[in-house]
Amino acid sequence: MLLRRMRNSRMESARRQRSQDRVAACVTPAPCRAGLLNLVVVLLISAVGGCASMSEDDEPGFFGKMASIGGIRGPLERSLYGEESPLEMGRRYTEAERREARQCRDAFEKGDYEKAIKVGKKTAKKFKESSLGEEAQFYVAESYYAQSQFSKAQDGYDQLFEDYPSTRYVEPATRKLYRIARIWLEVAEPVAKNEIRQVSGEKVIEDEKPAKPPLDPTLRVRVLPNFHDRSRPMFDTQGRALECLKSIWMNDPTGPLADDSLMLTATYYQRHDNYVEADRYFEILREEYPDSPHLEEAFLLGAHVKQMSYQGPYYEGRELTGARKLKEQSLQLFPASHSRQQLRKDLDQLYLLEAQRAWSKVEYYQKKRRPRAVAIACIQVVSEYPDTSFAKDARAILRTIDRKEMQGLPEVSEFLESLPLTEPSRPQAVDEGSPVKSVSNSRSLDEG
Repeated sequence: MLLRRMRNSRMESARRQRSQDRVAACVTPAPCRAGLLNLVVVLLISAVGGCASMSEDDEPGFFGKMASIGGIRGPLERSLYGEESPLEMGRRYTEAERREARQCRDAFEKGDYEKAIKVGKKTAKKFKESSLGEEAQFYVAESYYAQSQFSKAQDGYDQLFEDYPSTRYVEPATRKLYRIARIWLEVAEPVAKNEIRQVSGEKVIEDEKPAKPPLDPTLRVRVLPNFHDRSRPMFDTQGRALECLKSIWMNDPTGPLADDSLMLTATYYQRHDNYVEADRYFEILREEYPDSPHLEEAFLLGAHVKQMSYQGPYYEGRELTGARKLKEQSLQLFPASHSRQQLRKDLDQLYLLEAQRAWSKVEYYQKKRRPRAVAIACIQVVSEYPDTSFAKDARAILRTIDRKEMQGLPEVSEFLESLPLTEPSRPQAVDEGSPVKSVSNSRSLDEG
């Protein structure tokens, strides 16, 4: 009997060893075996623990916390686990905390702005990234605005947008920022007051008396500190006004004041002869706000500033090309525009400027003593601008070119042979005079 038992034991041990060898010889990679082993362990724990283990850990779901993928939880999981952000947990504040947060709004409505600012700052810090903190930050900025401390109000609104990009106070905040920008620009540039108001689209009473330039040196010299006017920033009133306008169309690009802010910014740079920046903002207005009431002005003034950005015939000419295209588009898009006559005159002048630019290549190759390049440049002038004095001079140069220099250029030789021996007498279609860079300005466009 004992021998039988020992023999059976040895046979059982041998079977277990063979089974282990077969498992070891399996081609399943180590990571897969580890994953299968983990899955078996999880299933065993879930089966053994059952509902009791889930109730002890207070973890909903069959797999508890292990159900999340890569540690990423959805809104339902965050809500069940109590891991919501403070903004999502705003509804869970106690009545005492809500009452504490309401003190800022109550103080603002009663006109006690100092208390509203003091309480609001404390509340905004205590309940940061929550609905209560959002409301407190808004009323802090509103309190500064009510006291005409516009610089601090701007900082408050900017902080609101920074902490709460999708704030529910976006419309009132952007309206206040727009008014602040207008106030500062009108104070700094009284001569442009009527133009600023026309851009805003609001009904205002125009001043009959001519505006005078500001006497305050802190407005004329931006680096001088402002210690006497609480309604303005310490430095650079105009620059801070432009920051207000930028904050509007950056934080509320689909709002009612976004295109107004862009237009006001563009016209500011135009008045200060910064045509490159003005062109950039006019272009944004044309591309992003095709339904804006400022679209016609964006085309007309945009073409003007592009042309004014042109540095001369020896520089890049894409500004001329862009200005011509915008003026042509203006004639097509706005057939009832009062500036059509001026646009046609501007197109004639642009035509002459482009001819002058083509003629500059002829002069350049003449200085380099490259007759073949001179001939090609002259042919371009004659072909593209035949009714200008530049074309007449180009034909005269072509008649003097030695035909031997044109060997290997059959098209050039053929063109030279087709030229008449003398210049035909005919009236010029375009009287270029001396081409000038500035052919129009914003006021002439408005006057028609």
